[in-house]
Amino acid sequence: MSMRPLTVLFAGGGTAGHLLPAMATEEQLHAMLSGSVFDQLNAIYLATKSGAELPLLKKAHATFRLVPKTDFPRKLNGDLLSFLPRLIIAVVKTRKTIKSLHVDVVVGFGGYVALPAYCAAKLAKTPLVIHEANALPGLANRVGKWMATQAFSNFSIPEWNDAPAIGLPIRQSIADISKLNVSQREECKSAARAHFGLEPNRKTMLIFGGSLGAAKVNEVIAQALDEIVARGFQILHAVGAGNSLPLRSEGYHPVPYIDQMDQAFLAADLVVARSGAGTCAEIEASALPAVLIPLPIGNGEQLLNA
Repeated sequence: MSMRPLTVLFAGGGTAGHLLPAMATEEQLHAMLSGSVFDQLNAIYLATKSGAELPLLKKAHATFRLVPKTDFPRKLNGDLLSFLPRLIIAVVKTRKTIKSLHVDVVVGFGGYVALPAYCAAKLAKTPLVIHEANALPGLANRVGKWMATQAFSNFSIPEWNDAPAIGLPIRQSIADISKLNVSQREECKSAARAHFGLEPNRKTMLIFGGSLGAAKVNEVIAQALDEIVARGFQILHAVGAGNSLPLRSEGYHPVPYIDQMDQAFLAADLVVARSGAGTCAEIEASALPAVLIPLPIGNGEQLLNA
């Protein structure tokens, strides 16, 4: 049997919430190739220079190609006037990538890099698979669904009756948390708290606002910090890499960003977070109680996710 590599172009960027399901899908594809007609997986990601996905891709030593940011402005301004030229440039560059690397399939998860990838796949006559993570689809995936060879969703979406709801791909390290028994989980909790420099036997609150942080959540936590600590909690707080880092104090452990979210979930007794689709899926897999604070802007998808 002739063997050849499977080349997949992943399109999901702008935030880690669009990228991480793509990386989780790559992780599972590597495991699934054994016994197939493909001898290896070649994964390529699309990214933007200013997107939250770029540092994550670099840290993972992933192969990526840069394209212009093609977010559609919600207000009448200069970005609106430049949207179409940026989109055309991104489509042309992505189509060249598809052709030059002999991409077998484009897999999209929405976000700033998705729409040009969808258009390029259509022009190149390359199979396109898309996945919508949120309860309310974003613009790129609403357009992409009509170009897609196959569409999937996380939640059941009324207008997407032909798109099977399959849940959301998450990192295997987080999915594995649900497989731990009580004694294993307690042992892992102790190790995770030690990893973050937390007290081993103190109730722990994990707070984060997604890959970019949440300035409003940070502000409220700063105001409520003394009260939370007085109630016996210690706090592990990911404030976001782009936000100023507060001073560390007794019971309060601020960090810019948490790479090992599996360890953070294992350390926690309670989560306070935004309600992005990836966050909701990972909290559910971790079987933790949570206080969800939907982002009040965008399409309103976070309120529906929660």
